[in-house]
Amino acid sequence: MNWGVAIENLPYLLRGSASTLLISLGVVMLGTAVGVICGLARFMAWRWLAAAVTGVVEFVRAVPLLLQIFFVFFALPAIGLRIPSFPAAILAMSLWMMANTAEVVRGGIQSIARGQFEAASSTGLSALQTMRYVIFPQAIRRMLPPFVGVCTILIKDTSLAAIIGVFELTRAAQETIERTFRSFEIYLVTAVIYFLICFPLTQFSQRAEARLQRP
Repeated sequence: MNWGVAIENLPYLLRGSASTLLISLGVVMLGTAVGVICGLARFMAWRWLAAAVTGVVEFVRAVPLLLQIFFVFFALPAIGLRIPSFPAAILAMSLWMMANTAEVVRGGIQSIARGQFEAASSTGLSALQTMRYVIFPQAIRRMLPPFVGVCTILIKDTSLAAIIGVFELTRAAQETIERTFRSFEIYLVTAVIYFLICFPLTQFSQRAEARLQRP
């Protein structure tokens, strides 16, 4: 094994890591914002809106992320919408993030006892005020562990963007292997980098969940 090759190419792999983090940050910001709105919309009094949002969320969650990336990058040009690879990856992954965040929001809100809704309503709060001041603040604490888990999965799945030519960690590893022919060392270092990125999030999620389970 030639670890010198891995050390020499580490800066290039770290550049890919920075791109991975940039993609993840953009997707988390966009997908979470829309996902929270969609999650709350599923509890609106307008049944048609709740049903429509639920249908979209369930459809996106049922379709593999890789297929969503292919659809945005390869299929949309067929109807005249050509999106470069980097924004196409962010758009497709944001749809995935949106759907999963909406599901986390739904689960968090439904985990709140029904009596909380009734108590808030009895004080004269409207449905919107009840959600804003009573239910959602409590639900956020329960949403945190699964949301962090979704973010961890997202960071790992950014590797799928390499298939459409986006430069990120996996793409950097592939290009390095094509130059050096040292697949074992490069893939091992790449795996370690993913571990160093994701492990702290996993630990944070586990500790947050443990705290919530304390009496």
